[in-house]
Amino acid sequence: MMYCWSHAGGELRDRRGGESRRGRRNEGREINHIEMRMRRKKGLIVAFDMEDVDSALSLAREMRNADGEFVIKIGRPLEMQAGVKIMAKIKEISGLPVIYDGKIADIPYISRRIAENAFDAGADAVIVHAFVGSDVLRAVKETGKGDVIAVVDMTHEGSNEFLRRVSSEMISAVLDVGVDGVVIPATDPQRLRHFASMIDNAYIISPGIKTQGASVGDAILNGADYEIVGRAIYTAENPKEAAETIYEEMIRRWRSGRNGRIGYRWITGGD
Repeated sequence: MMYCWSHAGGELRDRRGGESRRGRRNEGREINHIEMRMRRKKGLIVAFDMEDVDSALSLAREMRNADGEFVIKIGRPLEMQAGVKIMAKIKEISGLPVIYDGKIADIPYISRRIAENAFDAGADAVIVHAFVGSDVLRAVKETGKGDVIAVVDMTHEGSNEFLRRVSSEMISAVLDVGVDGVVIPATDPQRLRHFASMIDNAYIISPGIKTQGASVGDAILNGADYEIVGRAIYTAENPKEAAETIYEEMIRRWRSGRNGRIGYRWITGGD
């Protein structure tokens, strides 16, 4: 049976509309069977792009009690070292929502199967390349098992050759499909701000913070809902402290210059 957190009262509810059961976050439940969805609030996505499994599990354990609004994004390097079951393990240990960053990009049937496997393994969201077309995005969306986040732009220079030329068209296409989220880099604030103005019914997650050049808070101030940070956290001497410090700085900048859109948050048992 699949449950999801409702916003009011921290309630676990059967997705099929059945009986609910109450409980506090991370207590008395099997985390890998819980689907956590987005709500309005700013947050930080911690990218688990490391390859060392023990380091990943250690950080997941520390993040369980981290002070802030956090989501974990698991990339292919870690998945290839530990297998798909690492998602449920990290979700259970951390008590946080998990995004599978598989950059899915195949024909509809294969893309749907990849997404289904990720969702069944505990992912709350999957990341799909928008350039593969609307039929792929629809196939993944039709699984109905979690959020679908579409990549319309990337942070590296090579994206200038092809991807960035059609980003506007891809945004229109993914919004027509009804994706839940869109990936737009923080490394070009003006471009991010322009694209954010086009998006009403999907949240924006932004990579490129710290190591790739953007400053903490840049994305939030220009219309993003979540900032993504990886290496600056998991290679730090104290990763949990680094995550909390980055989150606090992001929120401080947002509050001091708050003119943009309201963000979203993952439901993890209350405000």
